[in-house]
This record gives sequence, C-alpha cells and structure tokens, in this order.
Amino acid sequence: MFTETSFENVVFDYLKELGYEYAHGSELVKEDKEVLLLERLKQALIRLNPNVPISSLLEAIRMMKNFDTNDVFTNNKTFHQYLTEGVEISDFIHGKTEYYRVHLIDYENPANNDFLVVNQLEITEDGSKKIPDVFVYINGIPLIVMELKSTSREEVTIEDAYKQLMNYKNVHIPSLFYYNAFLVISDGVETKAGTITASFDRFMSWKKVNPEDDSVMYQNRWLESLMFGLFHQPRLLDVIKNFILFTPKAKIMAQYHQYYGMKKAISSCEKAVHGDGRAGVVWHTQGSGKSFSMTFLAGNLVKSHVLNNPTLLVITDRNDLDGQLFETFKSASDFLRQTPVRMDSRQEVKDFLGNRQTGGIVFSTIQKFVEETGLLSERHNIVVMVDEAHRTQYGLDGKFDLDKGEMKYGYAKYLREALPNATYIAFTGTPIETTDKSTYGVFGDLIDVYDMTQAVDDGATVKIYYESRLAKVQLDERKLQEIDDEYWSMQVNEGVEDYVVEQSQKQMSRMEQIITHPQRIHEVVSDLIEHYEQRQDLVAGKAMIVAYSRKAAWAMYQEIMAQRPEWKNKVRMVMTSNNQDEEEMAKLIGNKNTQKQYEAEFRDVNSDFKIVIVVDMWLTGFDVPSLDTMYIDKPMKAHNLMQAIARVNRVYEGKTGGLVVDYIGLKKELFDALKTYTNRDQDKIQENEEAKRLALDYIEVLRNMFHYFDYSDFFTESDRRRYELIRDGAEYVQLNEKRKAQFMDTTKRLKDVFKICTSLLDKQMKQEVSYFIAVRSFIMKTNKTGTPDLKEVNNRISKMLEEAILGDEVLVLTEAGSSDNFDLLTEENLQKLQAMPQKNIAANILMRVMKEKVDSLKKVNLVKSKEFSEKLQRILEQYNNRHDEEDVYLVLEELIKLKDAILISIEEGTQLDLTYEEKAFFDVLTEDLEILETMDREVLLMIAKDLAKVINDTIKETGDEWYKSERAQAKMRTKIKRLLRKYDYPPNKSEQAINHVLEQAELQCMSMR
Repeated sequence: MFTETSFENVVFDYLKELGYEYAHGSELVKEDKEVLLLERLKQALIRLNPNVPISSLLEAIRMMKNFDTNDVFTNNKTFHQYLTEGVEISDFIHGKTEYYRVHLIDYENPANNDFLVVNQLEITEDGSKKIPDVFVYINGIPLIVMELKSTSREEVTIEDAYKQLMNYKNVHIPSLFYYNAFLVISDGVETKAGTITASFDRFMSWKKVNPEDDSVMYQNRWLESLMFGLFHQPRLLDVIKNFILFTPKAKIMAQYHQYYGMKKAISSCEKAVHGDGRAGVVWHTQGSGKSFSMTFLAGNLVKSHVLNNPTLLVITDRNDLDGQLFETFKSASDFLRQTPVRMDSRQEVKDFLGNRQTGGIVFSTIQKFVEETGLLSERHNIVVMVDEAHRTQYGLDGKFDLDKGEMKYGYAKYLREALPNATYIAFTGTPIETTDKSTYGVFGDLIDVYDMTQAVDDGATVKIYYESRLAKVQLDERKLQEIDDEYWSMQVNEGVEDYVVEQSQKQMSRMEQIITHPQRIHEVVSDLIEHYEQRQDLVAGKAMIVAYSRKAAWAMYQEIMAQRPEWKNKVRMVMTSNNQDEEEMAKLIGNKNTQKQYEAEFRDVNSDFKIVIVVDMWLTGFDVPSLDTMYIDKPMKAHNLMQAIARVNRVYEGKTGGLVVDYIGLKKELFDALKTYTNRDQDKIQENEEAKRLALDYIEVLRNMFHYFDYSDFFTESDRRRYELIRDGAEYVQLNEKRKAQFMDTTKRLKDVFKICTSLLDKQMKQEVSYFIAVRSFIMKTNKTGTPDLKEVNNRISKMLEEAILGDEVLVLTEAGSSDNFDLLTEENLQKLQAMPQKNIAANILMRVMKEKVDSLKKVNLVKSKEFSEKLQRILEQYNNRHDEEDVYLVLEELIKLKDAILISIEEGTQLDLTYEEKAFFDVLTEDLEILETMDREVLLMIAKDLAKVINDTIKETGDEWYKSERAQAKMRTKIKRLLRKYDYPPNKSEQAINHVLEQAELQCMSMR
C-alpha cells in the first residue's frame, strides 16, 4: 500500500533533487519544546553576518525566541519583518552602544543558505506532543510545514490535511507557526499552498515551474509543479521576501499567476524606463486578485535599483474604483514601505509631483488630467499604473466634435503631456478589443494573460451561469447600438463633459420611458421577487439589481416595498447623491458615510441587508464573495458588461457558480463580449437552461432508482409520514452498494445544479428534489465518521461492484492482474464476460486485468510493456467515447485481442529459445526497426543471450542494487558497450540501446527484490 510514509519519501526525493539536505527528526539535536534548530541557526548567522559580534548574534536569536504576545498572527508578522529586513540589535561593546542589523537569510546568494527538509520531528507545547509530516528549515528556521495525506486512502482528503494544520496552529503547537512563511497540503492528487490565515478555499495550486510554461503541461501533476516551481531555492526566497504581504487581518501570498505575471511586469517596467516608457498591459481576469497583483508589483518597484526609488502614480477612471484599490494598497503599507495617499483635486496631484524627486505612492482618477493640467514633472523615475485601461478613456487620437466644431482628445494625451518621461503600465480584468490599437499604443504590448478559463480551473473564481427572463425591451438594433454607445460615453466621462452627458440623456429618453413604465416595472419586480425567494437560502441570500437609471432604480425600490414591505431592512439603493432627487429618495441614498456603512453591511453575510439596487456604483472593484445572483435591467456591452457580471464570480464556501439573470435582452451583447476573450473562455458562461437540463436528467435517474419504492405520500401527508419516508428511503437506497453509490453520486450532482436552476423548476419538482436531498442527508448523518465525497471513492465502489456481480461465476478477480487470474481469462470465461448484460462492467473488469498485466510486464519487458500500454490507452479512449452498447461490445473485442497479443508475446521467447530475461533484451535491441533490416536475426539472438549473462555476472560482482551506485552503473555500461561493439551493433544506435538495456536491467533487479 502507498502509505503517507511512501508519500513523504516522494517529497524528499523532489527536494533532494532541488538541493535540499534531508534529516530524520531523530537525528537532530534539540529540546522537544524548541522549534528552532539553534545550532544551525547560530552557524548560519555567523556565516551571513561576518562583521557582527557573536554577542549581538545571540541577542538576535534571543529576540527570535521571545515574543511580546502569544498571538500567532501578531508574532508571525513580527518575525516576517525579521526575516525580510533583518533583526535590529543594539549592543554595548567596548564602552559604547553599537547598532547592527542581523540578516537571517542571504537572498542575493541562495547557495549561501542552509536548506534542510525534515520528517518525524516531535514538537511539544503545553504537554501536547505532535509530529507534523514535513518541515522545511532554512538556516535552522522552520519556514514551511507540510501535511500529507495518503494517495491510496480514498476516504482521506486534502481538506483533512488543512484541518490538521489549523488544529496544530490554533490548539496544539502554535509557537511553530510564529516562524511560518507558508503551508503546504497534499493528498498526491491535489497539492496546494497557503498562509496561516488562508481559508481552505484560498489554498491554491502552483501550476507552473517556469514562467513560459503552460499549466496544461502539469495536468494532474500538481505535486511536481509545486515542488519544482515554488521550492526552486532562488524562487522560494524571492517569494518569501517579495511576494508575501500582511494586511491588518490577513497574510497574503502571491498565487502562481500573480508571481510569474508580476515578475514579467517588473522586468517590463525596468526595461521601459530606458526605452519609450511603454511597459505594457497585464490582463488578469476579474476576481483573480488583480488588486493584490498591483500591490505586489508596486512593492517590488519601490525596491528596484533600476528605478531609483520611484514615485508611483496609480490611475483609475472612477472614484469608487479608486477607493477600492486605494484601500487594498493602504492595508499593505508595511509591504510598500510607505503609506499611499489619495488626491481629491487636480492641484493636489500637481503639488505632490512637483514638490518631490523620489518616492511616494499617489492615487488619482484619470479625469484630473485635462488640457490645462500642463507639465507636472519631467522625472524619469515615475511609474504610472493604470487600472482598467480602455480606449475611450485613454485614447491619444483626437476626435472632431461636430456640435462644438473643435477637436477633442482622450485623457491619455494630457496625462502624457503632464508626465512625458514616466513609465506607463496598464492593468485590465477584461481583454482589450482586438480592434483597439490605441490602448496598446499608449501602454505597449501584452505582458501577461490570466484568462477566465484558467481562473475557473484554478478555483480562483467560480463559473458564471446565465438565465434569460421576461420583460425584454425590443428596439431597433441600430438604434439600440446608438443608445448603447452614448450610454457608454456617459459612464466613462460622467461629470466631466456636460454636453456629452446631456446629449446622451436626450438620446436615451425614449428608452427610459419604455423601461420605467409602471406596468413593466411591476412585472419585472414581481418576477424578480419570485425568483429571489426561490434562491435566497441556497448560499447567503446576497443579490444585486442593476437598474437602467436613477429613475428606474427608485421605481424598482418603491415597487419592491409595495410588494414586500417587510423587506425594508433587506433592500437598499447605492448610488451617488443628487440634488434633483426627491426627499424620500435622498434620505434612502444618504451621503458618503452612509455608503461606507452599506458596504460593510453588504459584505457581512449575517446582516439583514441582502439585496442592493445599483446603477453604476459597485459594478467594478467591489468584491462580495457571497454575492451569487445579479439581476440586470440595463443595456451594457463589452468590458463594462464583463466587469459587472464578474461581481458574482468570487469564490465562497458552498457557492458552485454565480448566476446572471437578464431582464433586458443581453444575450447577444454577452456573447459578443466573450468573443474578445480567448476562445476557450467562451463556454465559461453557460445558459441556465443547461443547468435545468442536467437537473431533469438527474431527477429521472433517481425516479428510476426508486421505481419499486413509493414516496408519493411525501407531497401530501403529515410531517410524521414524511419523516418515515425519508428514513425508509435511506434504508432502501442502502440495500446494496451499487444503488447507494449511484444514489449518493447522483444526488450530489443534483444539489450542485439545483442551486443554479431552482427558479426554472415547478413546485412538484422542487419538492421531489427536496425529498432526494433529505434522504441523502439522512444517510450522511447515520455514518459515524462522516461520508467522504463519493466522487473520490467511485473507483473503490466500482471494484466492489465487480466482485459482487462475479461472485457466482468462475472468475474471482479480488487480485485481478496476477498471472493466475490472467490465466483465468480462458475462452469460456471470456464468453461469459461477453454474455453479461452489464457490458460496461465487463469492459471495466477486462481493462483492469489488462492494465495490471501490462504494468507487471514492465518488470520483465520494458519495450513490450510500452507497446501494450499505448494499445490499452487507445482502447480506453475508444471506451470513453462510446455512444451505445455496440461501441462497448467493440471495446470488449479489442480487449480480447490485446489479451491474445500479450499471450503471443510471452510465447515468442520460447519459440526463439530465449528466456523471459533474454527476450526482453532482444526486444530492446530490435526496438529500432532499422536494426532488423541491417543485422542478421541470429546475431541479435546471440547478443541478447550474451547480454543476459554479462548483466547477471556483473550483478553478482556489484550487488543487486548496482543501479544506485554511479561506479557500478559505469562498470555495467562499459561491459554492455564492449559487447555491442564485439557484434558490430551500429554505433549510431548504440547509445540508445545501452540506455534501454540498463533501464531494463534495473527493472528486472527491482522486480526480484
């Protein structure tokens, strides 16, 4: 069995390959209560700080051991500062006070540090003794702790590893985590890293080893990609020093896309400062942590020697966006080494930039840069970071305004004129349209892409579903486009160019009359309330309504209150205040303080505030992970639409997807917007009808399963009768493992899609779903240790099912794959398999036997094993693509042919007068078909026999573990080379043949042990 110890050995092998030293915990000299390796730490500090007296180094160690609090987060933050900046020491030497900074790690020269991986190390604290699986020590400091769960124990999950680490941190051995940089959890299938404050859903995989890699390269090899990607020593130190930051409540570590993307961005900025100032564009999809990516970039640019202590100017296109990003930067002031400031006026920006030569991080909106702004600074060490860069805000080209009779320019022109020598880098969560050349003209080429598909695959965001509802507005397509264009202009230029807003409002007036008609508002709100009431308890009940205009928003609010007056504390309107609003509306909207209060309430999952009505605010940069439903009654398009719907794609516990409900007819605009994304993103927003179709399929499967169990009284009878039907239904499901497995799997799938499509199902179906889910819950609760996710145990159940079905047959496959059981597949037994009504199970049995037989062949014949593995893989693909029973029958035939081919291959050696071992070497020598054409077959047979003798003789001399010794390997290689030369084996083919002969010899030795 592949145990946790076996798994630990795999991790050690990877880390040894990366240059880490290994030690068993019992080999280390330390007190049980001590988590630091004090002698290693002392020696490292002496080595890294040659000019610091030993007394000061010992004082640094004392400070590292003694913290002012018992709070893990506080102490971890303090130690991280020691780790990245050094420990400041004052020491009284030779009659005066001296000051030193003691460095704990040499970041410039990774090889100058002591990297050690340890297991079976006992830690004792307050009488509690624990043994975490794996420690990674750097210079005697336990910076990384790993918890591993056995790959072969299907009932144990990666979440169990997370819970165990949290128990260690919070209860048993908290002092270990004072020093922790980050944590790693793995079950062999999934491998993830996260910080001490990260929730389980924020532990993320590291899916690239090198920046240029495609994550597909490491599909299902996430342990390998994390080990070689994150634990590469220079990269590990870089992550620890430059890509971990603290906010007041959390420790944030860059995810792999943030690390690699921002490394590219740093390089681009450093190159651009000596070029034309265009660093490029970073496209990281909404919800993937773009604000923290920008913060990581800013912190690293501040430390860049090339940029010479730059001033960072962060530009947004809206006050609300500016506020959200500013708060993120402000929360990371320690990481940025300064407190960012926010400028409310054009003059403040001018004064800030004009009165300093270095440093500073300032936030401003693009609208502050107009013709009269003029020159602000000619410095080269200014970096302009622009959030959500798009052509209408940032175009350099002029446009002639017919009404005004003058040329109008985009803000980019005035920004460039104000800071002509600055470096410009742009961030966007939506792709820049392929026709938009001006954005690239301002900022340069794409630096990095992290698209919607990758974010969903990584679990950084959830999938978005789309549902179309009633009350669509039908207008002439050309007119709608014209109105949309003007509305777009109003959105991005609001409050700056009055004539644009006025012109837009005029052209939109007809549409607003249609959308705000009392009868239509009544219909939309009635449907919306019904839809919401069917969904509100499924996640957290948070929903956002996007109204067409202020007038429409107010009308919708009033209609909701008329229909549901008890919702007074549940529904709010969030928008900027306006002097033209009627008194009651103005009171509801409130002021800026009111808006801040609403933000806090809406983010609180336990607050009464569940539904927010917005027009423009909160559609960008406002993240509420529990928000899972958005009702849209406003025309939007392109990146504005994509930014809005991304409000519902944030990860939250129990949230399987975000739902966009369309009341205005956005389907065309939505899929047009998706065309500007990468092709593979275009299926990441699915119509809600697809979820409904899946739900109906699952319900039908469950009805068939309950064909002999009548649960119809559940819909009409008393609570007692309902309870009895749930209890008896659970008993019925568990009569055999096959039924139970299928039921648990199907109901889990049903639960997931039901959350998305509940509004599309009628009352009877909803009750039926609630019955099946209640039965599932009853089964889960009667299990003492809890029921693992059945997706994880499908293979185990499948094998049990095979054995149960074949119990009365001649075949007993409890050890399928052994030579005895392979021999059981006689013609008679194969006929029985073919005659089984369960064709899929028969195919699974045969594939299982064939796979284990092919795996066992590898020990004796590498070449044939590879050949048969490829054939079996093709058959498996054929089976996976089956459409009906006839396809399965053809797969059975192919598997039987494969079985015959394996038997023929085994018998070939006897016919050639070769032993198993000799035949394996013969196949290696003739793997290249050109050899058979150029050499006599008899000569090749002689070489194979001689090879077997030479290898066996050498093994007797060097031992059966010769392959672990470089000297013994070299000796073996020399003898093989001489033998091939003796028989004139083609020199240009010799190297490959020697390598394969050595590999085959090693496999044979291992199989004999």
